[in-house]
Amino acid sequence: MVNSFLNNYFGFNKQQRNGLLFLSIISLSLFLVRIIYPSFITPDKIEIKNLPLIEKKLDSSYQLSQGRFSANFAQENSVVNLFVFDPNTINDQQLIQLGFNKKTAQTFLKFRDRGFVFKQKSDLKKVYGISENFYSKLEPYIIIENKNSATKLNSNKSQSTVTASANKNQTKVELNTADSLTLLDINGIGPAFAKRILKYRSLLGGFVSVEQLKEVYGFTDEMFEKIKPNVTVNADLIKKLNLNKDDFKSINKHPYLSYELTKTLFDWRKKTVITAVNLKDIINDDQAYNKLMPYLSFN
Repeated sequence: MVNSFLNNYFGFNKQQRNGLLFLSIISLSLFLVRIIYPSFITPDKIEIKNLPLIEKKLDSSYQLSQGRFSANFAQENSVVNLFVFDPNTINDQQLIQLGFNKKTAQTFLKFRDRGFVFKQKSDLKKVYGISENFYSKLEPYIIIENKNSATKLNSNKSQSTVTASANKNQTKVELNTADSLTLLDINGIGPAFAKRILKYRSLLGGFVSVEQLKEVYGFTDEMFEKIKPNVTVNADLIKKLNLNKDDFKSINKHPYLSYELTKTLFDWRKKTVITAVNLKDIINDDQAYNKLMPYLSFN
């Protein structure tokens, strides 16, 4: 019957019918093998050694990552109790209730104690540690009730702070180890300049001289003379550049190295090892050479 059907409808001859039958048998055989074969295979047993130790390490890694996540995002996501507040009169406990971490709350209060008056809501963003995201959550609850009273109150606090500072010997601040809060302890340094000093220190790799504060953006001679007696520098703490090993980006970001000079240095590196001797010829400027040398190594 099958042969008659194939012959009538498809015009297959006997040889073609036999070929089609053979191909069908092979296809069916392969299909059955694919289904049946796995049932004859016994998988190897998987043995996990030191499972308690692995679990302990995984748990430790998870806790560490959770801790880092919490440290980075706690302030933005830990607003516990939002309420209307005046930034010119709020105290430290209320700042913590709003979601400030302890360090940012201290910075906020020091910022205000130095005589700064919040005249508009956006002034909060001037405080080091308050992010845009955190500010956006606080902004609807900020109210500045009496600017004149706030100005007078902060003026009195500032005056008493100055008087207290004048009556005691101020400990010198080491610029290469100081954090933002320590810099705020220096009479004449506010949050904006504390942030600029830390940023410039990072670009330099550290200060080798107190005089370098004059290179910080906005730093005047008058400001420098005012704080000079209260700061010191440990030049042994600076981070040095290796002109023969460090990459282009690391070298070029140093404030004393222009793009053109960095490119010239890398052209020389292709031909020879850079030393203190040939570097002087490359720079061809004694003042720039002497200024840069403390930050370089050639090994």
